[in-house]
Amino acid sequence: MKKGMILVLVCALVWTMLSGCSKSNNEGESAVDPGQPAAETGGEEKTNEYGWKVPNKALEINFYAGQDNPETVKENSVMMQKFLLEKFNVKLNKIVYDVDMNEKLNLMLASGDYPEVITGLSDEQAAKWIAQGKAVELSQYVDKAAPNIKSQLGDLYKTFLNSKGELYALPSYWGILPIPGASAHIRYDWWKEMGSPDFSTPEEYYQVLKKMQEAHPKNSKGEKTYALSGYSPMYTTVVPTLAGMWGLKAGYKIAEDGTNTHWVNTSEGLEFTKFMNQIYRDGMLDPDSFINTFDDWKAKFSAERIMGHIGSWWVSWNAGHEVWQKANKDWTDEQRFIQVKAKATSAASANLTALNGRGSYRTIITDKAKNPEDIMKWFNFSITDLGTRIIGWGVPNIEQSVWTYKDGKIEWVDTMKKRIIDGTYDFKNSDLVGQGVFTLVEGIGTMKDDGKSTYWFDQNFNNEAKWKKLMNDNLKDTIYDNTMGVIQIPGNDPLAVTNTQIDELLETLWAKSVMATSEADAEAKFTEMRDKLNNAGLHDIEGYRTKEYQRRMKEWK
Repeated sequence: MKKGMILVLVCALVWTMLSGCSKSNNEGESAVDPGQPAAETGGEEKTNEYGWKVPNKALEINFYAGQDNPETVKENSVMMQKFLLEKFNVKLNKIVYDVDMNEKLNLMLASGDYPEVITGLSDEQAAKWIAQGKAVELSQYVDKAAPNIKSQLGDLYKTFLNSKGELYALPSYWGILPIPGASAHIRYDWWKEMGSPDFSTPEEYYQVLKKMQEAHPKNSKGEKTYALSGYSPMYTTVVPTLAGMWGLKAGYKIAEDGTNTHWVNTSEGLEFTKFMNQIYRDGMLDPDSFINTFDDWKAKFSAERIMGHIGSWWVSWNAGHEVWQKANKDWTDEQRFIQVKAKATSAASANLTALNGRGSYRTIITDKAKNPEDIMKWFNFSITDLGTRIIGWGVPNIEQSVWTYKDGKIEWVDTMKKRIIDGTYDFKNSDLVGQGVFTLVEGIGTMKDDGKSTYWFDQNFNNEAKWKKLMNDNLKDTIYDNTMGVIQIPGNDPLAVTNTQIDELLETLWAKSVMATSEADAEAKFTEMRDKLNNAGLHDIEGYRTKEYQRRMKEWK
């Protein structure tokens, strides 16, 4: 959905940030007194063509958004920043550092040097700022200044309130967009070359890949090929999708009463581990799967050494035809991987894509804000369907735009739409028009006003784009709502340390089971892994998740 952001423009003027933000931060092109607070919007305000009441004094919002390249962010902000200032009298300054976000957040807390808004926070990170009194309570402004937040979030709104009914953090990238996120993958042209043999189970899928590898045992450089490969950490990049083939949800077995059981403690976990072990013992699993970086894996994939994949849908596009069509002048459209379903016979359904309606990122207004109500007014606009289009689709009505907005009518730019459908769109253009650069509280689900549009520009034409439509058709019954199952343990809970320790053990122990020399040895190592993880506190993690899941079943319904 999001592609690389590399296009360079020239900013006219660059100024320093508000209240201690360094000169390396992203700045816009207009001179704004860094000593001024967020806008004081007194006097008569005119409503612009987008329905925004334009403040008499520029509303400036500085926000920290995590780790990124400051220069790239600055370049990608120029057009959108200019548009918002001219049309809305709103200036958004996105601050990033090429430093780990956790490290930077801790430094900000220690120094007291941070802007008025922070976004891209995990629940755990947000909780830390809230606990230290650095986040503003927002429900006091919702009804007065930002009723759209409540109406757009709908039933989700109450899930962000604490036990006292207080609201400290808002979501970004929230909502349900029912499109695939993960799958099995298969090399399409080589599969057709075989006569397109049918398969439905993981075992049948593997047998097809195995025969494909027999037909292509080496690539053009004489390097050995494999049925499957993977990249580290496999327990997060492969296992959730693999476990979903056996009917588990995001690596857990969820009982009707809400009991959560980790895959290590299930018969399904043993079965899919034996499945992977068989592939390894057949010499069909890349032996470096557990140590490959993504770039290592991509290099092998692009070099035509891999027949299939299990995991996120986009990676085989990124490492497959999107590389080949540029590097090979003889490339044909069918030289690509397609995304397919595989379901174990014991499973009621293949649960390959877990959707989280609450999103994974949080936005807070900090105690540095001089006027939180004005910031909430912007959130009130940007969370609307039209506001989300502007933030997600980029600047309208210019030469590079992908959409136009005139006299209240929304239309796609036909040339840009066609390029998405044909697979020739250059996503550098998305960077240029500022798609997503100023995301703070916008959702990514289906928009309410037309029931079909979405924040992601390229996902609006799936039924018209041949290969996206094929993927969606193949995987339409593998998507599920996992909003209640996304449970994070607070950092101040001792179980958070336990959870980290278990994660650190899991990759190594599962690798030993997968790479065992016999099925009996694989089972023995699986049992050893299960016992070690349970002794390390896995049952306590399951208990925590079960209690929280059951609470949500009662309170969120």
